[in-house]
This record gives sequence, C-alpha cells and structure tokens, in this order.
Amino acid sequence: MTILNLFILSLLVHENGRLAPQHKRSIYKTYIIIILAAIMEWIGIIMNGAPAWTRYIHSLVKVLDYTLSPAIAYFFIVSVDQDVIVKKYMGILEIIDIFFIIVSLPFGWVFYIDQGNVYHHGPYYVIYSVIYVLMMTMLIIGFLHYGRKFANSNKKSLFAITLFALAGIIFQETFGDFMRTGYLGLAMASSLLFIHYEEFCQQEMDEAGKEKSILLEKDALTGLYSRYAYNEQLKKHREPPLSKTLCALLIDINGLKKVNDTLGHEKGDELIKETANAIKIAASIHGKVYRTGGDEFVVILDLTSYTIKEFIKVMKKEFSVYRQNTDDALDIHVAVGYAKAVEYSNFTLEQLIEVADREMYKDKARFYRDYHIDRRHN
Repeated sequence: MTILNLFILSLLVHENGRLAPQHKRSIYKTYIIIILAAIMEWIGIIMNGAPAWTRYIHSLVKVLDYTLSPAIAYFFIVSVDQDVIVKKYMGILEIIDIFFIIVSLPFGWVFYIDQGNVYHHGPYYVIYSVIYVLMMTMLIIGFLHYGRKFANSNKKSLFAITLFALAGIIFQETFGDFMRTGYLGLAMASSLLFIHYEEFCQQEMDEAGKEKSILLEKDALTGLYSRYAYNEQLKKHREPPLSKTLCALLIDINGLKKVNDTLGHEKGDELIKETANAIKIAASIHGKVYRTGGDEFVVILDLTSYTIKEFIKVMKKEFSVYRQNTDDALDIHVAVGYAKAVEYSNFTLEQLIEVADREMYKDKARFYRDYHIDRRHN
C-alpha cells in the first residue's frame, strides 16, 4: 500500500503544472527514499531466520534500512522548503549515521545477525535511536519554520500532518512485532502534505489575483479608478433600470494640449492630477471617479443626499485652493456634462454616459466660443 500510494502521488506531482521542475525532482527523491526504505524493511522481515547463506545479504539490507530511515526526514524537509535552516544540520547527522552504521557493522554495535540469520539490536543501538530522534525533532522544527508562511488555519493542518507521520513511526516502534505502520504513515503524510501544498498554492494565486485586480483598478497617475474598473462597472449595469438617484457625469479638461505643447508634459500631468484630486474631493462619499482617458473623467454619483450643483461648487472650490496654495499654478477649466437616470428610465449605464458625453462636448464648445479660442490648438 505504501508503494502504491507513493506511485499514484508521483503521477499527481508529474501532472501538476504549478510545481517547478526542481521542486518536482526534490519530491520524487523523497518518495524514492521512502519506497526504498520500506522495501528494505520488508525484505529484512522476510530474511529474518532465512537460510544461513543469505546472512550477508541480510546484513546489507539492514545497513540500507538503518541509513535510509533517518534520511527520509532530510529529504522530506528539503522537498518542502529548500531554505530551511535545519537542513544543514540534518545533512551532517545523516552523514554521521551512515559512517557509524558502516563502521559498526563488523563489531555488531548497532545490530548483528547471528549464526541462525536472526537480527538483534547491538549494545550501541541507542546511539542510532538518538540520531533518529534528533532527525525527527529537526523535521518538526523545519515544518514549524516552513509553517510561518501560512495563516493560522494552515499551520494547524501542517502540524497535524507532522504528528500523523510521527504517530505511525511511534506505533510501529511500540507494536512493531505485528503492526508495520511507519512507512505507511509517511506515505499518507506525503499525500496530505501534497494536498496542503495545493491549498497553499491556490491561496497564493487568489492573493496574487486580488493584488493584480487592485493594480488594474487604480490609475497610476491620479490614484482614481482606472479604465479597467470603469469597464467592469459598465458590465454590472448592462440591463436597465438604473437606480433613480444615479447620475453620470463626463468631465474633460479644457486646454490640456496647449499646456503640454508650451509648458511640457510634466506640467500637463500636474494639471491632470490636480483636476483629478478636485473631482475626487467633490464626489467624496457620494460616488466613484474614473479616469477613462488622458484628460477625461467619468463620475458616477448618487444624488440621494447630494446635487449636481453642490458637486460643481466643491470641485471649483478645490480648483481655487490649488491656485492659491501653489506657485505658478495653472488655471483649471473643465467641460462638464451630466445625465440623470431618473430622466432616462430605460437606459443602461453606458447609454446614460453617452448622453452625458454629448452634453460635455456642448459645454466644451461653449467654453471655446465664449473665450474665442481656436479649439484645434487647445
């Protein structure tokens, strides 16, 4: 069951598009070590008391068993987190374990196989046990370090997975004569860890999606809602009727081209930002402001407790504040057009904005006519 479990899990890892190739290789190594250790344990049980001529093979199997078992903890933690600090110490301990097992083999310090080909613990088996316990302790420490990346709920499940794997090992050490649960527990813990990692990846993708959405929704220059956010708003109001208190405004800066041509685009950007700030303050809690083009803004207002007249008054006041508080400030002139949903009951938001857009261009034409300005150069 252990081997079958890990084989199926390897297929899932192979088919996973989120895991980097290097991470996949690290996971495969862990599964291979668990499988080899489980096979060595199984062969060791079968060979206990087998014909005497297999005694040396039996010894080799036990050497592999005793070196691979602690190594599982090392490969386990590496497959989870390449940068965990305990990895170095676990590697050193594993080298010590391999050296000690090999050196002790002729003397039977850790284990010995008697003339009847029966396995026994040696007088210094406790040293191996200490190394094994230290490896498992560092595995827990490594998992706890790795768990700092997660929310509290994820930490609890990660800790539970670690305890599950240890429970299988402890149960086998206690009742090992008739229950072999160590490697099965590790295999099942590997499955649970894979599920946990998938959940974490999904959370990361969700968070990245939210951050991306926030970036898309905000205009970099003004901090207002962007064209993307504006289009999303239009999608939400594809079908009439609109709220009767809703009003759409189109606002466009007059004379921006002349500012860009004579004073430079940096000054033009200043004009856009100050205009945006004034519109945002005027809309306040009563609506949302979108920058939909270079110098074009759309405002969606709720007129439940606010009026167009109040909005324009506050906006112009902010223009005055800018001129008073800023050296070499520019005069801000804007064209405004608006349309109230109550007057167009069967219109979508997009249709209402089209009406406001036409009204804005009428206002812009009046401005250029009244000030005798050639619009082609402004």
